[in-house]
Amino acid sequence: MTTLPGDTEQLALAVCRLALNPARGRLRHPHHVGIAVRAALFTELAGSGRLIGLHHPQAIGEAVTGNPLTDALHRAVAGRRPTPWRRWYGHIDADRKAATNALIEAGRWRSEGRRLVDVDPSSTVLQQQQVATLLAAKQAPETLDLALLVLLAGGYGAGSVRPGPKRSRRLAKPWLEPHLQIAGHGGDATLAALRGAFRAMHRANTLPFTSR
Repeated sequence: MTTLPGDTEQLALAVCRLALNPARGRLRHPHHVGIAVRAALFTELAGSGRLIGLHHPQAIGEAVTGNPLTDALHRAVAGRRPTPWRRWYGHIDADRKAATNALIEAGRWRSEGRRLVDVDPSSTVLQQQQVATLLAAKQAPETLDLALLVLLAGGYGAGSVRPGPKRSRRLAKPWLEPHLQIAGHGGDATLAALRGAFRAMHRANTLPFTSR
């Protein structure tokens, strides 16, 4: 658990990075990954006090902070009339592409034609295995960011884990509520964003028997 990404890596980028199959140089379940990246951005906005809303997201606070991914989503929410959470997961390719480009610009990935090359594949594989171990044991990570990462990565199927949006949705409330109650991290918006994401993953799943 100590080698999972922590506070030094933006949650949305960690979610995207763990989707890579280093051997093939491609993302597993890319549509699901896009949903997970958008959900991660929503939770980052909620955690920084820039997003609230139980039934639909509402942008509050600063519009520009210097983080292009979260700032773009903040602007999108602010510029749109009240829209239920579930409808925010219909067009998510731009978020996945933005996260991919950010990982390349940061030097964590390289683009070689149509392949994505992880500069530290052994670390990624180990972290994917740790996600699988925590999910199999239903063991909640110690911090909020790690719990969010494991739930989202498990939802889209990081590494050898089969996509499990139903499983992640069941674990979300017991894993996250203790953190959200203590820290006050926009708890309603965070849980609503995750539930909307896991429902979207389940609906988008073209292989229903893999969704547990």
